[in-house]
Amino acid sequence: MKTIVVGFDGSQQAHKALNTAKELAEKLGAKIYIVYVVDTAIFSLSEAFSTPTIAKSLREEGEKLLREAKSAVPSAEVKLLEGDPSHEIAAFAKSVGADLIVVGSRGLSTIRRSLLGSVAGRLVQEAEASVLVVK
Repeated sequence: MKTIVVGFDGSQQAHKALNTAKELAEKLGAKIYIVYVVDTAIFSLSEAFSTPTIAKSLREEGEKLLREAKSAVPSAEVKLLEGDPSHEIAAFAKSVGADLIVVGSRGLSTIRRSLLGSVAGRLVQEAEASVLVVK
């Protein structure tokens, strides 16, 4: 195992996932990528949510959370993505040849989760790499 991708949203479960990935990477000598996905589903809910100000705010929050995660794992690379979280994490993992994707079992909730299920659940179905869901 050479490459691990961690989905991070700042939630308690995401912190647990990050710690688990860090421990695995240290034992296996693997590289870690930490990704945050700006869930663009909110933009389709209403024109009120699709303003440049809200988009900028969501990106800034993601960048802040990635800095926080990077401080916990200084050797990791971080990446801000936009779109459907499960799809974007799976696609990114494929693009870097990840052997493992690590995510928390429950993240910060969005309307999408209540309508379509959890990111972790959809990621298990969509990703080509193995997925470790941390409780």
